[in-house]
Amino acid sequence: MANILFFTSIMLLSFYLTEQTKSSHDNMIANSDIKTNTLKSVENFGPNSGEEENIMMLLGTRGVEAATKSKKPYKIRNPRYVIDNQNHKEFDARKRWPQCKTIGEVYNEGNALLSWAYATTGVFADRMCIATNGSYNKHLSTEELISCSGIKASANGWVRDGLAWEYFKTHGLVSGGSIYNTNDGCQPSKIPPVCNLPTKINKRTCVDYCYGNDTIKYNHDHVKVRYYYHVKPKDIQKEVQTYGPVTAALNLYDDIFLHKSGVYTLTKNAKYVRLQYVKLIGWGVENGVDYWLLVNSWGNEWGQNGLLKIKRGKYGCAVESFVYAAVPKIK
Repeated sequence: MANILFFTSIMLLSFYLTEQTKSSHDNMIANSDIKTNTLKSVENFGPNSGEEENIMMLLGTRGVEAATKSKKPYKIRNPRYVIDNQNHKEFDARKRWPQCKTIGEVYNEGNALLSWAYATTGVFADRMCIATNGSYNKHLSTEELISCSGIKASANGWVRDGLAWEYFKTHGLVSGGSIYNTNDGCQPSKIPPVCNLPTKINKRTCVDYCYGNDTIKYNHDHVKVRYYYHVKPKDIQKEVQTYGPVTAALNLYDDIFLHKSGVYTLTKNAKYVRLQYVKLIGWGVENGVDYWLLVNSWGNEWGQNGLLKIKRGKYGCAVESFVYAAVPKIK
């Protein structure tokens, strides 16, 4: 009975989003132009993919209000933080640490609803590079995290606060690119991007060997974090400009699927959908609007080459409410 109810709910949600997208496409674009002159909305995800199908594939995880009920390990004030009035007005971690190529890299989570995995492994790789001044400059294996951690999302896709970071602390992670069908690192991605998905995908299996670059020794390839922590809203800029990108979660509204350029701000008739995990790599000001600079995992054809500028503060989809980071363990 529970399975029938769950399936029925999914079908109803699918029908609603499909009809909503078809009927309100023009209205959403019109409303977005009225709401802010920094927003330009167009169709996304590439010319050969169905918009409604991609939207359904990319939904997963629940909202910030529910996710923030658990106890978080907050970071105490750090002596390396700048004082409040010395934050950069504009900042881009890609420019601050140009040797770390992973910072601006955009992945494609396909239809797996795994933004939490791509965001956390991405930030972990970025911080490993930054902490070692570029001597460790590798991708980390999203595949191992998904296949071996035992982390299971709830029915609506949510993963408990800090769970992936706890896995990095206790078990560690091997190298491995998130691009399909490469030999990058120990365990690169086994799943093709959304547009190339086969009709049937084999279940992910945890293995304790390197199948990408088989010259790498699996048992010697793991890197870990010393500890992880929640970053308070007032400390986000200080944290990023001092130590590098952080993971964030934003409340997802249906107008974001149409966003292409400028600063995204909620439109008048936008409907709340779910939560999406992203990397926060900087901030700035455009046409008088303060924004956060985010790296999403919907591929390069979405947004601004896979990135998103989203309004800071009120009406900014609660980005500041759910920010995590970690300190890498350097050997």
